[in-house]
Amino acid sequence: MISPAFAGTGVTISADGNQSYYLGEKVVLRGQNTDSNTTYLFLTGPNRQDKGVKLTSPDNAVVSGNPDSFTEVKTKPDKTWEYSIYTANLPFDAGSYSIYAESQPNAKDQLGPEASQINLIIKKPYIMADISPLSVNGQLFTVNGTAIGIPPAVQIWILGDNYVFNTTIPVNPDASFTFNADATVSEKIPKGQNYLIVQHPMADNQFDLVISGDYVHNLKLNNSTILFKLIGPGSLQGSNAANALISAFHDGMANDPTLIDDTFAIIPFTVGDLRR
Repeated sequence: MISPAFAGTGVTISADGNQSYYLGEKVVLRGQNTDSNTTYLFLTGPNRQDKGVKLTSPDNAVVSGNPDSFTEVKTKPDKTWEYSIYTANLPFDAGSYSIYAESQPNAKDQLGPEASQINLIIKKPYIMADISPLSVNGQLFTVNGTAIGIPPAVQIWILGDNYVFNTTIPVNPDASFTFNADATVSEKIPKGQNYLIVQHPMADNQFDLVISGDYVHNLKLNNSTILFKLIGPGSLQGSNAANALISAFHDGMANDPTLIDDTFAIIPFTVGDLRR
């Protein structure tokens, strides 16, 4: 019988936190192993082999009797073990997973009585943002938001006619972020319709769309592909620039089952005639 934790002989497994994580977070596994000097781990879940896969290579099935096909963790002298999964670096889908710990390298169909199991939920990161005040007239304004999944930073774009502003800001441990636009930013934003876009790097914590020179590049395509011109003569302006950037996000997200392509929040805002 497989159990999540027990006293006495055998192997136990637990996970720090509430066993629900956003893709990109680190998952710390720990337990006891009184039966062997090595603890063998494997995983089952969405679009993975039924018999289990290696934690560090989820595309590779485990094979009973082949230790190298499992994730191996050395058991400490006090019979405990610990292992961290960095989900940002792995091709996981969102969904429910089971992680098994055992004293011998056996696939799911050959589990021994000493084996133990824990269930985890992996969720999709996302982003929310707002701007205050919504009508910017040359005065200071603030962008507040939440980047679920807690990436190290988010990227801010402000696009208008003959105007581009781009910066990155850190995300706090509670997933919140704040950008305070001072006069050097707010006074240069052109009158009329403008667009604020906040970019979440998603599970790999790497921004896919960036400005390099006068152009927007997609770093995921052929190690950097130019998408469109954003600055200078012949560049896209205002709504055309915003739509091109949004289309680039959607193109990546549409073919991204592992949730590593960036997502975004967009806020149209206006700059009126009144300048304070």
